[in-house]
Amino acid sequence: MRPIALFSLSAMAFLAACATPDPGNDPSGRWVGALVTDQGSCPTERTSTLDIRGRKIVFTPGDGSEVLSGIYQPGVHHYHAELASKDMNGRPTALVFNGYPVGQAIGGTFGSSACRAHITMTRK
Repeated sequence: MRPIALFSLSAMAFLAACATPDPGNDPSGRWVGALVTDQGSCPTERTSTLDIRGRKIVFTPGDGSEVLSGIYQPGVHHYHAELASKDMNGRPTALVFNGYPVGQAIGGTFGSSACRAHITMTRK
């Protein structure tokens, strides 16, 4: 391979890597991934979505009807969303998502009274 062609390929790879902002510096956007059950019964049949827009965080486990929300604090490498709910006996319970940057992805945990899971999400 000629030196110029090799340089061009290296430059394109570098620019492509720079085009995707690091979630530690800019987590804005839509992130998707599949929950992996650690304990209990979790919504794993569909992907889950994390949206970070401005200061608003929204996490939808299993892209279902439960929507967890939170506030993003710029410069803080922790993404927290929750939903207050009631279990089938009417007792208060919470669904909680905690995320953090992991390389070019966002990793995290999801928990409810029936589920404990972890997730790795990529930007879409």
